[in-house]
Amino acid sequence: MTKQTYTLGEAADLLSCHKETIRRAIKDGSLRAAKLGRGYRISRADLEAFWSSMGGGALFEKAEQAPEAEHEPEPVQEKPKKPRGPEQLTLPT
Repeated sequence: MTKQTYTLGEAADLLSCHKETIRRAIKDGSLRAAKLGRGYRISRADLEAFWSSMGGGALFEKAEQAPEAEHEPEPVQEKPKKPRGPEQLTLPT
């Protein structure tokens, strides 16, 4: 299971910057975050959007982004075919 929300410190570690840099980005509106008590929580999607808007590359690996892709899709089961009658019914004359 992948982490979906990050604290200010975790986000700063991921982006290799200081916590104050993340705090300023939140204050000026370039990074969306939710305030919980005295701290902030930043969603994974908002962190990725902020990072790409700043010119950064892929923040998380593809395997982390799409955990559903790891599972093979279930094979599609075909509906059973109904037995068909004769194409043309011929009557004895």
